[in-house]
Amino acid sequence: MHLRKFLLVSLLFLSTASALAQDTPASSSSAPATPDQLLDQARGQVDEINKALKDGELKEGVDIEDLRSKATQAQADAQQAAQALTPQVEAVTQRLTDYGPAPAKGTSEPSDVTTARRDLQKQHDALDAQVKLARDTATQSTQLATQLVNIKRQQFQSRLASRSDSPLTREFWTGPADRFARDRSLLRQLGSDISDDMHTLMTPPNRTPFISLALAGLLLVTVARWLIERTVFRLTTNRVPAGKLRRSSMAVGISLVATLTTGFGALLFSLGMTWHKAISDDVTALAHHFVTVVFYAAFIAGMSRALISRKRPSWRLPHLSDELVEKVWYLPRLIALAGFIMIFGYRVNTTIGVSVAATAMLNCFSALLISGLFGFGLVQLARAHRAPIESGERPPPRPVWASLLVIAASIAVVVTWIAALLGYVSLALTIAVQMIWISMVGAGVFLLAHLADDLFDTLLSSKSHLGQRAVHALGIEPNKLDQLSVLAAGIARVVLFLAGLSVSTQLFGTGPSDVLAFTSRFTHDITLGNELKIKPGNIIDAIFAFIVGMIVVRVLKRWMEDKLLPQTSIDVGMRSSITTLLGYLGGVVVFAMAMLTLGLSVANVTWVASALSVGIGFGLQAIVSNFISGLILLVERPVKVGDWVVLDDAEGDIRRINVRATEIRVADQSTVIVPNSFLITKTVRNMTLANPQGRVLIKLPMPLDTDAGKARELMLTAMREHPSVLETPAPGVTLDSVDHTAMTFVATCFVDGPRAAGGVKSDLLFEILKRLRDAAIPLIRPQDMVIRGGAMPDGAGESTP
Repeated sequence: MHLRKFLLVSLLFLSTASALAQDTPASSSSAPATPDQLLDQARGQVDEINKALKDGELKEGVDIEDLRSKATQAQADAQQAAQALTPQVEAVTQRLTDYGPAPAKGTSEPSDVTTARRDLQKQHDALDAQVKLARDTATQSTQLATQLVNIKRQQFQSRLASRSDSPLTREFWTGPADRFARDRSLLRQLGSDISDDMHTLMTPPNRTPFISLALAGLLLVTVARWLIERTVFRLTTNRVPAGKLRRSSMAVGISLVATLTTGFGALLFSLGMTWHKAISDDVTALAHHFVTVVFYAAFIAGMSRALISRKRPSWRLPHLSDELVEKVWYLPRLIALAGFIMIFGYRVNTTIGVSVAATAMLNCFSALLISGLFGFGLVQLARAHRAPIESGERPPPRPVWASLLVIAASIAVVVTWIAALLGYVSLALTIAVQMIWISMVGAGVFLLAHLADDLFDTLLSSKSHLGQRAVHALGIEPNKLDQLSVLAAGIARVVLFLAGLSVSTQLFGTGPSDVLAFTSRFTHDITLGNELKIKPGNIIDAIFAFIVGMIVVRVLKRWMEDKLLPQTSIDVGMRSSITTLLGYLGGVVVFAMAMLTLGLSVANVTWVASALSVGIGFGLQAIVSNFISGLILLVERPVKVGDWVVLDDAEGDIRRINVRATEIRVADQSTVIVPNSFLITKTVRNMTLANPQGRVLIKLPMPLDTDAGKARELMLTAMREHPSVLETPAPGVTLDSVDHTAMTFVATCFVDGPRAAGGVKSDLLFEILKRLRDAAIPLIRPQDMVIRGGAMPDGAGESTP
């Protein structure tokens, strides 16, 4: 324990000392900028951006991003200047109001008042002009930022559509070979520069800070990381409550420790190299870029280690089998290494000016390698999913989002290989990098979503210690607290999903539509009629919006069915009605959004609806009638899911109320499909609508000489002793009728539900008959016919005495 503390304190001392020892000029705290200075800075940045746009073609990447940041800063400075000047204008205006208007002609006032009013008016005009200039500058900055975004998107789309030599052609290989000597000399020159810079770093006064920071980075990556991970494991095991929160906290801790220690270790090494700015500019830029790429690679490796949890399967968050983990645990690290080589290698090539052919070859191989690793992982995942089927077992259900991700990743792998082999290297590289980026963002969202679920479940659950204290202290009902927990977790999931969706599409400053937008240049608008025009790009956007919207609706329905509604006191039938109505409403909203995305206005939608009304009038009356009837069933709820109904020859439980028909499960376990309009227009007997109890009715005829009191007591005893018979209402036996042949007893009792009445009736009949037989009380039986006197005729027609 003392050794651990010593190492941690030493590392902290080295990091702090290195930060304090850096040769930076001491500067006092500068005063905040005045409005005039802010406005001058903003105008200067706007003029610089306008000049850059007028000079010629912008370089893709650094120049545009730098100009975008300047436009954003100019907008912020101009808005700040306008906000600072507005109170001054209001103060001067108030002072002018106090002086009053200028005197009319022919009247006089003191000269000092006139002078003061004139000076205030000049000051007001100058300040007002500055405010207008600041607001105009802010507007120009916003417009310039939008223009730069459009330029970058155009460059991005052009780069995706560009085509180079295919790896299947000879030119792809001869190009780098012809320029191999030049590229090799450039790489050797870079190696020589790095060697010279390292020699410079090992000489005074650079040697001490370089070695100190390099050792600090090495200690941070090795010893300090091991100690911190053990500390995190001990804290989560001992301090975090037992349950799912412990697993998710441990996963977050491991991923953060792996990312930060490795990234900051590389940062300390980079600081040691650039301490006194003794190395060349190219090596300095590579060192800074090296730190960024190391952060990305460390995040991938740390996140995969936390989620896969190879050595501790019980701590694993995703549902992965041990066999699958043993086959793919190294893939994320290989992908991180391949991404590091691809990004850093591309940076090296652009820094030293390697030939375009060699850069294209590196990008092509990187895209094929990364997509190949993803493809291998998908194959192993598919085999693991099919393994239970081959052994005769049912595979575990896979979430919808997971299936969609697998399909999207498979398509991305295939498209990457096809694009690379056809020569669209930029497109293939873009897809490969996006696969890595989306995997990083998706893993982070998955981990944070689990952490949010477990955190809210632990803090707000009525079963937790804190939740129980809140229930007693605030008087909250336990189910309400559980509902709040589920709702908070759902909101956190939505926020994380939207944030992840936004971040995953911002790697290149573009969205998913930009990747597909370049194809719209080769197509034309589709005209329907005289006014309706549809763009092919809008069709893709509409399909994408419809698919995403329906996925969101389905996920929301499943979340309500599985998470939120079970925490309420709403019965099962009402839950089904709520989720079904939500599905209908969500489907209508998603369809409307898709139509608007397609470019259809309200008038066009009305035109389409008018055209569809003709078909509805001729052939869709029954469908519309059943649909409206289904909505009525869901709103009025004369029957609901779980009710036992009798409709003509169909008698059974309602299992589902769909858009067009209702499913009824009958006694032989078959399903009767009944149109919804039948349940509205016909007479339906709902056995469980008003009273959920079931009645058992038994009629027994007995001879006239039966002891009625004893028979009644035997039947009452049999009914009271049956475990399924309810005490309230109490069972009863009545004498229904007495005629010349028998007396009829009627035994009545109640059970929990109509579905149990048949079985209980059979049990009671067996028991009552046994008790009557043991008590020698007979039941009425058919009378024997006895013929007295006379003779029976024989076969010849003569009577026999």
